[in-house]
Amino acid sequence: MLEPPVVTDEARRALTPAVALPATLVPAGQRQPVGRWVPASGHKAAYVEFTADGEWHGSDGCNDESGRWIAAAGGTLLACARPITLAVCAESVPIGQWVTTTRRAGLDGEVLVLLDAQGDETGRLSPTN
Repeated sequence: MLEPPVVTDEARRALTPAVALPATLVPAGQRQPVGRWVPASGHKAAYVEFTADGEWHGSDGCNDESGRWIAAAGGTLLACARPITLAVCAESVPIGQWVTTTRRAGLDGEVLVLLDAQGDETGRLSPTN
């Protein structure tokens, strides 16, 4: 625990800044993710809710998930998750994985598009208004 960490190639890749949002997306601001979102297609019991105090809560359709999030300029969105107990179900949506691998978030109309550090889309969420 007292030794300096060894920075591996994997760690370097994980710490590389995320690519910019595609020009077709409007960067999500610090307040835009706040609210309840459901997958744009798929299991309707799955959801994620971002609260103004930096918490997120959700479900993959079977398991409750939660953690903390923060947003910054350029659509930057970072989140971590608390440990959960997993129940296996046939029709789950990996909401927690979408949220925790997101590095950028942008809006395509009203749809929140989540992107990983390489700019690959991990999920699309519609507001529940």
